[in-house]
Amino acid sequence: MNLELLREICLALPFATEDVKYGSDLCFSVGNKIFCGTRIEGPFRTGLKCDENDFIELTERSGIVPMPRLSATFWVRIEDDTVLTVKEWEYYIRKSYEQILTRLPMKTKKSLGIIDE
Repeated sequence: MNLELLREICLALPFATEDVKYGSDLCFSVGNKIFCGTRIEGPFRTGLKCDENDFIELTERSGIVPMPRLSATFWVRIEDDTVLTVKEWEYYIRKSYEQILTRLPMKTKKSLGIIDE
């Protein structure tokens, strides 16, 4: 995985936006809620939201750890860009996106045009 491919996957999702947060993290959001974040500089690290089952499965893999301060909400930090195949990256990014999207407030969903007034 590289930054350009990660950007391509994330920005292909409807209503996805990107911005830099925390100084050097490129964050991908939907409705101003982050679904994926990665470092622009320094060692590779990318965070994704998971469900409980995926969290358990992923954190058993070498190169994936619970996200500090966010593990209680099932976020993982991927520290090895080769630990997932491209198809797995696409799958887990989409799942992270969908989890965030479904939890958006009704007002935000309406403003994005996800649901009708």
